[in-house]
Order: sequence, then C-alpha cells, then structure tokens
Amino acid sequence: MSRLTDFKKTVAASFILFFFFILPKQFYAQAPPLVDSLLKELAKAKEDTNKVHVLRELANNVGYYDLSGALKYSLDGLELSKRLDFKLGIGHMCYITGITYADLGDYKKSDSFLTLAETQYQELADSFRLYKVANARGSWSYMQGNYWLSADYYTKAAEGFDKVKDTVLSLIAYQNLIAVLGQINNHQRAAELGRKIYKIVEHSADTLQVGYTLQNLTSDLVYLGKYEESLPYLQRLVSIADKTYDNSLAAEAYSVAGMYYHRTNDFQKAIEYFEKAIRKAETLDNKYQLANHYNSLGVSYLKTGGLVQAKNHLLTAERLAKEYNNKSALSNVALALSDYYKQTGDFKNSSSYLEKHLALKDSILNNEARNYTSYLETKYESNKKETEILRLQQVQQQKDFALRKRNIYLAIAAGLIIIAFIVLGLLRKNYRSRQKLAQQQADLQEEKINSMEKQQQVISLQSMINGQETERTRIAKDLHDGLGGVFSTVKMHYSTLQENTPQVKDNPLYKKTLDLINNASDELRKVAHNMMPEVLMKVGLVEALTDFSNNISSGRLLKITLQAYGMEKRLNSSTEIMLYRIVQELINNIIKHAYATEAIIQINREGNRLSLVIEDNGRGFDTHEAEEKRTMGMATVKSRVDYLNGRLTIDSRKDIGTTVMIDMLINE
Repeated sequence: MSRLTDFKKTVAASFILFFFFILPKQFYAQAPPLVDSLLKELAKAKEDTNKVHVLRELANNVGYYDLSGALKYSLDGLELSKRLDFKLGIGHMCYITGITYADLGDYKKSDSFLTLAETQYQELADSFRLYKVANARGSWSYMQGNYWLSADYYTKAAEGFDKVKDTVLSLIAYQNLIAVLGQINNHQRAAELGRKIYKIVEHSADTLQVGYTLQNLTSDLVYLGKYEESLPYLQRLVSIADKTYDNSLAAEAYSVAGMYYHRTNDFQKAIEYFEKAIRKAETLDNKYQLANHYNSLGVSYLKTGGLVQAKNHLLTAERLAKEYNNKSALSNVALALSDYYKQTGDFKNSSSYLEKHLALKDSILNNEARNYTSYLETKYESNKKETEILRLQQVQQQKDFALRKRNIYLAIAAGLIIIAFIVLGLLRKNYRSRQKLAQQQADLQEEKINSMEKQQQVISLQSMINGQETERTRIAKDLHDGLGGVFSTVKMHYSTLQENTPQVKDNPLYKKTLDLINNASDELRKVAHNMMPEVLMKVGLVEALTDFSNNISSGRLLKITLQAYGMEKRLNSSTEIMLYRIVQELINNIIKHAYATEAIIQINREGNRLSLVIEDNGRGFDTHEAEEKRTMGMATVKSRVDYLNGRLTIDSRKDIGTTVMIDMLINE
C-alpha cells in the first residue's frame, strides 16, 4: 500500500481511525534514509519532469510522518508541472494533494484536487490511475459518513484493480471495503474477508500490507468477542507496530491493542497501549485520531478509578473532537463524561452530557439516514440514466446493424470490382513480364556475343603479345649470338693486327675504326639487352628492374628508386615479361615527356594480389585530354594490362607529377 496508490480507514469498536497511506511499499522500513536521498536529489535537480517525479516521491514519503511538509512538496510539484505543461505530473500532484488535504481534514479542498486529478487521468485515458482515484473517493466518502457511497467506490476500485491484475492494490481496496463493513457493524462479514486477505498477504515482505490486514482482522474479531482467536493476530500486529516508521499504522495498531485489553478487563495494559497510540498520533497532528485515542484512554482510567486522569483526557478528547468537528467522537466523549460525573456525584453535569450524547447520536443517525437516502436517490438516478443509455445503445445498435448490412453489400460490390481490376492487372503484368523476359533474353544473347567478341580480342591480343615477345627473344638472341660474335671476331683481329704491326696503332684511322667497332658492339649489346634482358630470364623481375633502374639512374637525368615487397617468390615468365615491358614503357614516357628528376617504382605482392605503382615528380598532364588522344606507348601499356586481366589507373596533376597504378590478380 502506498500514498501513490491509496489511503485506508480502520474501525475499532467506538474508536474510528483513518488516514491516507503515503509511503511506497519498497521503502516501508526505511523512510528517513529515502527522504534524505530524495532531498539531495532535489537540490541538484533541474526544472524539468525529473524534478516533478522527485517532488512526487518526497510528498509521498514525507507524508508518512509530516503532512504539512507533504502538502508543500505536492503543491510545488503541481506548480512546476503546470509550468512545464506536464499533464501526467499535474494528475499525480493533484492526486497526492487531494489525499493530503483529506488527511488534514480539509475535505472541500481534498474533493477539488481529486476532481482535477480525475479530469487529467480521463484526458490521458489512464484507467489504472482512475481506479486509484475511485479508491481515494471511497475513503473520502467514508470520512464524510456516507458509507454506502464509500462501498460503491471501493467496489469499483477493487474490480478495476482485479481487471488490471494488480493484486496489491486490489487487496487495499478490499481492506477498505472491510472498514466500511465494520462501520455499519457487519463485523462478521468483515472478519470473513479479513481472514481470506490475511492468508494471501501472511508471508509477504510488505510489512504495511500485513500490518493493516492484521489491524482490520483483529479489530473485527475483538468486536465479535473472539478474544482467543484474535490474540495471535494482535501479537504479530504489535510486533510490526514496534518496528515500523509508519506512525499512522503504529497509532492504529496500539489503539486496537488497547481496545483488546480494555475488553478483556486488563485496564492497565489498555492504558499503556492507548498512551502509545497518542504519542504516535501526535507526530501526525491528526486530531481525528487523537480525539478517539484520548477518549479511549479516559474511559480506561475511569475503569481503574483514576478520575483526575480520566477527566483530563476526556476533556482533551472533547476539545479535539470539536476542533475536528468529529461528531462521532463528541458523542462517545459525552457518554464517557456523563459516566465520569455520575461517579463523582455531579448528576447535573452527568445528565447534561447524557443529553448531549443522545442528541449527537440522533444527529449522527439522522445524518446517516440522509446519506443513505441520498445514496439511494443517486443510485436510482444512476440506474435510470443507465437504463436510458441502454435503450439508446439498443437503438444505436439497430442503426449500426442496418448500416453494417448496407456496408456489407457495398463491400461485396467493391470487392467484385477490385477482383476485376486485380485480374486485369495480373493479365497486364503477365504481358509485361513476357515482354520483359523476351527483352532480357535478347540482352543476354547480345551480352554473350559481346563477351565472345571481347574474349576473342583478348585471345588475339595474347597471341599478338606472345608473338611480339617471341620475336623480340629471337631477334635478341640473333643479335647477341650472330652480330655479337662477329663484332667479337673483328675486335680479336684488330688486336692481332696491332700486335703484328705495332706502328698501325698510331694511325688515326685505325683508332677511329676501333672506337666505332667498340661503340657498335656496346650498342648491339644494349639493344639485345632491352629486347630481352638476360637477367630477367635468369634471376627474375625484381633483379631485372633493379638493373634497369640502375642503368637509367647512372645517366644522372632521372633518379629511379625501386621498392619491392613480397616478391621473394618468382612469377611465371610471361607475367614477369609483361610487367617488365610495362615498367620499361612507362619509364621511357617519363624520360621523353615528364621532364622529371625522380621516379619511384613500387611493386607489392600480397597473396595472389599484385600492385604496381610508378610515380614521378614531372610536369604532369590532363588525363581527360590524354585519354582522347592516347599515344602508341600508353595504348601498348593498356593492352599489356588487359592481357594480365589487371586494372590501370592514372592520376596526374600539372606541375606536381603523375602516379600510375596497376592492380591485378596473379593466376599461378
């Protein structure tokens, strides 16, 4: 049970006790620490909905022992909710303010705020919280003495909580209903319900739920005179009251204990428990409870002969009952004071208070009769309204049936039209699908032809390049083995001639001819080497490129840096030749056109993937323009890349340089 959920009222003999529960059940045994934590959170909170929730929790928990403080926090939360236009927060804070005002005895303000909460929850379609408002209305009606209307509200709340399967709140509503049964003296039925509820909550960790269940049950059993059955329940109830922070529960529990011992003629113990009840009730400043507790204490002192104490407590009870306008308490106090004055021999005052008691009792009975009559009239009007609503609903149902019938016919006609459109749509879709399929087949056939043409081009390209390389190899071999041998023989003869005829070496023509033979031999060797480098065939691509780079760099016009990664394993010979020719052609282009001073050749192999990057710091060129008038050299490079099934990318910027990137997959 919690102030967030409900409030509860308990009746014990002539001692009527009631209050609103405030504390959430998970904090029943630790309210002060929780309040300290919430106050720290409030100090840091921004002006947003989170602060509303903190104020709501503070109002709930502070109301456990300080109703004025609870009212302040609830009103602050309401003001902030209005500024934020936070509708759920407005509903929550109005609800808490309403039940706090009821605890303080201001029923008019309580009714206004509960109505505002109900309006907010209706707008939000929040049925669960509307059941909580119904439960609060039940207690509000109870405190006004309209027990029949109270029973209606409690029943509505209990059925609502059953509907949403909230067992805890359902139990609260049923316990409140038990309180109503006690008020109309149907303690037998109240005790039956109390036993059933106690079996449900007996082993619950929710001590307040157990405590209030025990309080109701014990009170009704004492009222029925079943003292032996009530004693075990009373002992557990007092044990809970001794430990709980909930002063309202403790006050009511001690009052029930006082009533038990008063009924069993142990007046000293009764006095002890009534005094405990007063001490707890004073912390809440609940004059309704205090009036009843002081009256009970005074009656117990009368039984022990303590007339002075009895008079003091009874007069205090009378004063509090007048302040609170508690007619029931005033009636009971008047009867007790009549008894007091009778025992002291003051029959005049005794008679006067007896008359007051009878007058108040008649007034209470008349008020109850008026309330019951008002309740019956309200129920009659409500039933009449419900009957009219039912008739109108039947008329509406007939109209709805006719409308549904017409709608069915329209739906059938519309369905047939839709089916016709669907069939036409399917036929059209089928026709388009066949057209699309035919087009796809034609496109596929064209793609196959293009693929075959491309494949044939690749085969032709491969044949041409293979033929070129074969021819290059043959020519290089012929030059090296044929002309190279001839030049070697000529040089050998010249050496012999020089040895046999020493004076010939002084002849300028001899010297010039020997230089021409040496130059021709070197040029022949270079041509043969360029056509098919011997190092490429014997050692591999990296060494051939190293040799090539060194030869170019030695001329001092272009410095070439070679970087190779993952090239420990040789590629197949045709791939190495193609890559060498590509590098050779690109470097030649750099020398002829780029006016570069530096170039980098980077070849990198990762698994079956190989990338070749050649970068220079030359003058660059417009790649789009170069693409339109592709030179023979670049066409050759492109054809060789295609031969290797690679991808060629050229990035060039004027006055910055050119980067050529080639990516390919190696087919081992």
